[in-house]
Amino acid sequence: MAMMLVKYRDDYEKTTMGLLSFLPDFHSVKHLTGELDWYKTGHNRQMYLWKNADNQFTGVVGLECLDEVVLVRQLVLSPQDRNDTTRAAILNAVAELFPQLHVMGTIATTPMIMRWQNLDGH
Repeated sequence: MAMMLVKYRDDYEKTTMGLLSFLPDFHSVKHLTGELDWYKTGHNRQMYLWKNADNQFTGVVGLECLDEVVLVRQLVLSPQDRNDTTRAAILNAVAELFPQLHVMGTIATTPMIMRWQNLDGH
């Protein structure tokens, strides 16, 4: 089975909330549902889940498409997949999904984006 990004659907809500809860600011259900609603209500905001080689959802990436940029707002991985190789695979998939846009990060995600750019020459 190939690793891939899968667009968020409502039936993935519990899995997505579980993955987002690995972030320090996302321990309350109210905050988690608010974040999911924010992605659902914005035409330029999208959330994808990462399916690993074992066909398990082990990550989530929150994106916001702006003029010439796809902004990586969150990239969260379950502990067993939390490594630069998996992050790079996800960011490569994002870059392939939005070839016309430049992948950038927020203040929080920029260090990860820069490591990816340095590793893969983006």
